Amino acid sequence: MTVKHRSVSQLSTFSKCGEQYRLEKVARAPGRPAAWFHQGTAFHTVAEAWERNYRQDFPGDMLDLYETEFDRLVAADMEREPNLARWMTGGRVKAEDDIARRRVRGAEQVQGYMDYALADSGRVWRDKDGLPALEVEFRLDLDGVEVVGFIDQLWEWPTGQVGPRDLKTGSKLPDWLVQLGVYRLAIEDLYGFLPMWGDYYMAKNNRPEKPYDLTTFTRERVTRWFHDLDNGVKAGVFLPNPGDGCRTCGVSDFCSAVGSRADEYPPIPKEV
Repeated sequence: MTVKHRSVSQLSTFSKCGEQYRLEKVARAPGRPAAWFHQGTAFHTVAEAWERNYRQDFPGDMLDLYETEFDRLVAADMEREPNLARWMTGGRVKAEDDIARRRVRGAEQVQGYMDYALADSGRVWRDKDGLPALEVEFRLDLDGVEVVGFIDQLWEWPTGQVGPRDLKTGSKLPDWLVQLGVYRLAIEDLYGFLPMWGDYYMAKNNRPEKPYDLTTFTRERVTRWFHDLDNGVKAGVFLPNPGDGCRTCGVSDFCSAVGSRADEYPPIPKEV
């Protein structure tokens, strides 16, 4: 059997809830839409476009780009799932109200990002060709397990140190910094230096969190985690973990532990 590549998203989902991993990655169950996905995607699109053009675009053009991209993504999901009662929302609000609110809030976050970036003394790091390090693709070989992904930004602080930065439009920081830890190793392979620090830009606050020490994310530890993930998936070990996370799980309807439609996607013994 051809070994599939792994990703940080797979590792995070599998460690949080194996049943969610099975439904999303193996069974390919249809997930419920949510406007927060499109808010995040449109924000990333605009931030990348603005930075890639060396911040030369006018703020109004960037806000228009956000609204156009947000509307496009929402329309595509509306076509896939026209029943708005099936959409997930942030809080006890109707989907149509949540969509309208996030359209406005995302545009505010775009403006906040530009204001922050122009005032900050750091910047997106540029490679030897002078190109800004944005959406950096990597393929990391961890003793036979290939991990692929994209790094939002490599950020250069005023001290001259460079490290990975991930852009977040949600309200919570990840419980585990493994995302930045994996990016640390990918940067070493791509550019020949091993960052000590990485951070998250939190769009809800229009600023980054303080940098995190990433030195505990050694290649040996990260390699073991991904081999455990790979072995667990191949063995068909997908344990459910019901809890608070079920509310924001797009495939919870099909969950073998709590789903009302679990029979539509019954557990299977191993990855196919």
